[in-house]
Amino acid sequence: MLKFGRYEVISELGKGAMGVVYNAHDPRIDRFVALKALHDNLVNDDYFVQRFFKEAVAIGRLSHPNIVTVYDVGQDHGTIYIAMELLKGRAISDLARERPFGIDEIVRIGIQTAEALDYAHGRGIVHRDIKPANIMLGEDNQVKITDFGIAHIEDVSSTLQTRAGEILGTPVYMSPEQVLGTPPDGRSDLYALGVILYELAAGKRPFGGPNMAVIFKQVTDRKPPAPVSVNPSIPRALSDIIMRCLEKNPDRRFQTGRDMAEALRALSVIKTEKRADGASVQRRRILKSIYAVGVLAFLLIAVVIGLKVFPLKEQVVEEPPKPPVETAMLTIESDPVDAEVFINGTLKGRTPLQIELPLGKQEVRMQLQDYYNWEAQIDLDQAGETPVFVKLNPVAD
Repeated sequence: MLKFGRYEVISELGKGAMGVVYNAHDPRIDRFVALKALHDNLVNDDYFVQRFFKEAVAIGRLSHPNIVTVYDVGQDHGTIYIAMELLKGRAISDLARERPFGIDEIVRIGIQTAEALDYAHGRGIVHRDIKPANIMLGEDNQVKITDFGIAHIEDVSSTLQTRAGEILGTPVYMSPEQVLGTPPDGRSDLYALGVILYELAAGKRPFGGPNMAVIFKQVTDRKPPAPVSVNPSIPRALSDIIMRCLEKNPDRRFQTGRDMAEALRALSVIKTEKRADGASVQRRRILKSIYAVGVLAFLLIAVVIGLKVFPLKEQVVEEPPKPPVETAMLTIESDPVDAEVFINGTLKGRTPLQIELPLGKQEVRMQLQDYYNWEAQIDLDQAGETPVFVKLNPVAD
């Protein structure tokens, strides 16, 4: 049995750009945990080691019901690991692909996430990568914010620096100040939360395009249409809250997560009052519905009797053809060229390389002799070309 320290690995839960996440058991207190271990090929890279420990430090400072809990950090098998809360639930990104979200659910997600961010910001932690994949929704509809791997910690003792040319964050959810390279604060996280609520309410993202350059241009320069103009069924008050989050100037957004949560909570109160005012109208509708159901039941009985007397011929129903798998074109270039490219662990060729892949998350790794390996998880969420350019860092002599 594979073990990291005292933790016994049960199964693998998933892989990311920096490590592997396992379902593990802590026999000391008989508790199951999510154990995140840094990839072996990154253990000797000080940058990634610091970034990995930084995630543990960031979450370790926080104790909030809507933020994943870190239990332990350790070293074993030539790598380092973080033991954290094992979450039961699914990421909002996965749920959104399967079903639409109701208004009450959207508001509830917004309130919980905004309150959790307010708590983190108050303790000097800016997440910087708030997106649907990093927000889990539990079986009890409780939100959990995860993945603080690129969090900014307001601490003079912190020495972790961004690598030259590195963009931290996910383009579609990055604030204008992140795109422009301005140091972010808590209002950047609230901007990203606004993008998520826009996507859930309107059924589409406020910005999009064939490549990062187009998306960045829209984020910094274009005002998206109000969500209510895309989906007229949502309340205008919710649309206004979302658009305030997406203001280009941070001073015009909500200044704290608490302010945003209170605005969303007020929206819930308004909806509750409207329901109370319409209660008598609803009762009359129910009586009409009962009458209508009685009539329909009578007609249904008549139809059933008729079918028994005059049965229909059996018909064969053909299954509809399965929709084609949507794909995207991933174009990969590197400096220097001729680096080996692995997609989900399989060698696909050398740079420059263009390859067609199904939509979804893809693990991409590049390696070239005398240079550090480069690895990232790329989310191909729409058809079209997605360009990736990587400047490989030489191994010091």
